[in-house]
Amino acid sequence: MSGKTEVQALLRIINQATQDALAAYANSGEDVPSLSSVDETSVLTMANNLHLKRAVRLLEGACEQLCATLAPPGQSIVDRSQTPVSNCLRAATHAGIADVLRGHPEGMHVKDLSLLVKIDEGKLCRILRTLATRHCFKEVDVDTFANNRLSVALLKNSPIMNLADLYATEVGNGGNVLYEHLSDPRSNGSYHPAKSPLMYALKGPGNETVGFFDWLRSTPDREKNFNTGMTGVGTLMGSLALLEGLPWGKISTVCDIGSGVGAYAIPLVQQNVNLKYTLCDMPATIDQAREVWTKEFPSAVESGKVAFSYLNFFEEVAPAGQDIYYMRAILHSWTDDQALGILNNIRAAMKRTSRVFIHDHLIQSSARVKNVTAHAQLGVDTAPEPMLPNFGSGKKRTFNMDMSMLITCNSKERTLPEMITLGRRAGLKLVKVWDLVETSIVELEFE
Repeated sequence: MSGKTEVQALLRIINQATQDALAAYANSGEDVPSLSSVDETSVLTMANNLHLKRAVRLLEGACEQLCATLAPPGQSIVDRSQTPVSNCLRAATHAGIADVLRGHPEGMHVKDLSLLVKIDEGKLCRILRTLATRHCFKEVDVDTFANNRLSVALLKNSPIMNLADLYATEVGNGGNVLYEHLSDPRSNGSYHPAKSPLMYALKGPGNETVGFFDWLRSTPDREKNFNTGMTGVGTLMGSLALLEGLPWGKISTVCDIGSGVGAYAIPLVQQNVNLKYTLCDMPATIDQAREVWTKEFPSAVESGKVAFSYLNFFEEVAPAGQDIYYMRAILHSWTDDQALGILNNIRAAMKRTSRVFIHDHLIQSSARVKNVTAHAQLGVDTAPEPMLPNFGSGKKRTFNMDMSMLITCNSKERTLPEMITLGRRAGLKLVKVWDLVETSIVELEFE
């Protein structure tokens, strides 16, 4: 396929995906949003609409590939090497700029804003203009800025703000020494959690003695940011409620392993009156979960539709005989041997008809070869030509998450073959893959 033919094909994909996105809004009874909107509910509106997410995945991948094809290579490389946007975003979140502008829909001049956030006027203006150029905040007049559709996600009451801070701070710090970590023989070949690039940056070469989660527990403010940020991850990942075609009428029990507070499961429990949902995590987390559910869905707690169970998934067998054992963003934090230990403790509790649902990002190769495209038969979506089969930038958050796991935990997101191999080691076999666009759920059963 010639370069011109590829460009024309990409344009057709972009046009069709745009129409599909417009249709997703129309079919949901929602207006197409304006970038100028400061409606705070828009952060979650359509966040779980799979039709929209599929269309946007195509748009992101095809548009990026179109620009990479037509732009001079040097321009594209420089774009990929720069981190100022992340730095500016971190400054904006820590200064609470979105919250200050919340009370000024008409906008605020940087001269006045700088006094409130205690950042030099000239530097603040450059930070905000850099972000506004990427459609985060809006410059309504020269040197006068207001919130917009993207910046309202940076309000202090939005967990997306905490997630952005996690990426810009911890992942950014570890990423800055990624090459040094890789070139140091003490850490290059190690997958020990304490030997991550982030610990290399925080503790210094040769002094890495604790892993990311132990470090968090010793740093309460960052642990709080992380825990809230994981709620933000939930808005991107979706939940079991998105599985179209799962026979919920025949499913009576779900056990959520490493559930956190599990607030994402509230809609699922509300929709299925005969479902009992058990949250399993460490004591402090489960105690917090009980408080959240008692506040948000008290009737489920009172009736026993939701149960709370203390569980160390490395050392203890999960509650017995559940229909579904569900893990969301759990296995990607651990080595294969650690993940195998978790799966073994689940398998020991399973009945013959139980299923395991592993909800993580699924890594796909960018090579258009048969053993990659054949994954479509198992439920993995594949992009049309001439796009990369893994959707390229349409899946950038998946590959960014994979690198984030390397940087923070020395762990990884897995490919489908790696998931299948891990399952077999635990005596489980693949049933199918549920592609949820941003993430995937790998369904396993007894071998």
